[in-house]
Amino acid sequence: MAAERPTVHCSTEGLSRPEVIVLLVQAFRSLKWGVEHLHPMRVVAVTPRTAFSWGEEVIIDLDDAGYTAESRFQQWSPLAKKARLQRNLDALLEAFTAARSSTTAETIQAELKGLEESGVMELDASSAHSNEFKWKDIGMFFIPSKEFFATPILIDISVLLYILMVISGVHFLEPSGEDLLTWGANLRSTTLGGEYWRLLTCCFEHIGLIHLLLNMYALAMIGVHLEPLLGRGRMFLVYAVTGVVASLASLWWHENTISAGASGAIFGLYGLFLALLFTDLIHKETRKQLLQSIGIFVVYNLVYGLKGGVDNAAHIGGLVSGALLGAALYPALRNPERSSLQWGPVMLSSAGLLVAGAMVVRDLPADDAAFHQRIDTFQALEERGLSALRLAEGATGVQQLTLVQDSSLPAWREAVQLMRSTQDLQLSEATAEQRANFIAYAEIRLRNMELLEAALVRGDTETGAELEASFAQVDSILTILNGE
Repeated sequence: MAAERPTVHCSTEGLSRPEVIVLLVQAFRSLKWGVEHLHPMRVVAVTPRTAFSWGEEVIIDLDDAGYTAESRFQQWSPLAKKARLQRNLDALLEAFTAARSSTTAETIQAELKGLEESGVMELDASSAHSNEFKWKDIGMFFIPSKEFFATPILIDISVLLYILMVISGVHFLEPSGEDLLTWGANLRSTTLGGEYWRLLTCCFEHIGLIHLLLNMYALAMIGVHLEPLLGRGRMFLVYAVTGVVASLASLWWHENTISAGASGAIFGLYGLFLALLFTDLIHKETRKQLLQSIGIFVVYNLVYGLKGGVDNAAHIGGLVSGALLGAALYPALRNPERSSLQWGPVMLSSAGLLVAGAMVVRDLPADDAAFHQRIDTFQALEERGLSALRLAEGATGVQQLTLVQDSSLPAWREAVQLMRSTQDLQLSEATAEQRANFIAYAEIRLRNMELLEAALVRGDTETGAELEASFAQVDSILTILNGE
C-alpha cells in the first residue's frame, strides 16, 4: 500500500459550513456510507464492508472556502489498493455535487434542524479530531479525566485486583477455584450463605490474564461511546446494577459454578447502548453503523457462550437489565434540561431490578457450604470409626472388640446422627444426592460394626456371612462417593 493517501479539494463558495455538512450527509446517504463523526470542522465517513473490503475511512476537513477530503484504509488487506481510495473520493465529489444541485433550501434547513437537535452542531472546535486514535492516547483508558472519568476507574480497579492476586501467588493464567473464591468470586452456596458482597466483587475479578484483557478491551470500547452520554455518576450506577443483576442471574442458573469477570456488567452497558440506538437520541447516520458493530459483538459473544465454560446466564442477565435501564434513561437524555428526570427514573428502575433479582434467588437451595462444613466433622468421626479395622497384625480379638465397643460404634452412631441432621438443609441437586450417599455410607458402616461386634462376641458363622456381605456394601457405596 502506498505511503501517500489521495486527497481531493472541493470549493463550497456560497454555502455556510453547516449547510456543507448537510449536503455531505446527503451524499453519504446516496453512497450508503456510514457516518462515524460529525463536527463543524471535521467529518468522518466509513464505506460499507463487503467481501472485498473491511471499509475505508474518508476524512473531510472543512474551512470557510471548502473542504479537503482524504481516504485511507482502516486496516491492511491484500486488496488495499490506492486506486480504491481514489474511487472513494471521486464518488464523494460526484455525490456532493449532485446533492448540491438537487437539494432545495427548505430541505437543507430541515436537515440542519435535525442535526442541531441531535447536538452535533453544538460541539466546539476542541473536539474536532476526537475520533482519531493515536497510540499516545491509550493512557486515557487508565487515567481519569474530566471528560472520561468512570471508565478508566472501572478498568483500573480490575487491573489492580488482578495484579494483587498475582503478587499474592495466584496463577496469572489459570487461577484455582479456591483462589478465585478467596478474592471475591461468585458461588451460590457461598454468596447466598451470607457473603452478598460477592455479587459486586466478582465483577472486578478475572480468571487469568487473557480473560482480563478481553474484558477490559470491551469495556474501553463501550465506555468511549457511552460515558459521554450518561455522565460519570450514571456510568458507575449502570455498571454496578447490571453487574449485580448479572451475578444474580448466574446464581439462579448455576448450582455449583464459580463465576467471575466484568462481562456481565459489560453486557449491561452494551444492552443499554443498544436500547438507545433504537431511539432518535443518536443521529440516524451514526446509529446504523453503531447498531451493526455492537449487534455483531453481542450476538457473537452469546453464540460463543453456548459452547460451555462461559457464563451466558450472566451475559443475558446483564444485557436485559441494561436494555431496561436504557429505556428508563431515555427521557432524561432526551430532555437534559429537566432535572427531575435525571436520576429519579433510573434509580427506581435500578431498585426494581435488584429487588426482583433478590426475590428470584432468595428461595434457591443455598446450604451447600453448611453441608460441606459438617463433612469435615464426619471425616474425623470416620477416622475413629475405622480404628478397629486398622489394628496392627497380631492384635487379639479382645483388643479388637474393645476398640469396636469403645471407639468405632460410638463414632459411627454419631456420624449417622450428624448426616441425618443435614436433612433440614436446602441443598443443590448434586449436593443432595451426595448427602443421600453419605447417609447410606454411615448407616452401612454402623451396621458393619454391629455385626463385627456380634461376630467377635459369639463367633457364629451366620453373623460372619452377613458381615462379609456388609463389607461388600461398604465397597459399593465408597465407589459412588469417590466418583469411580
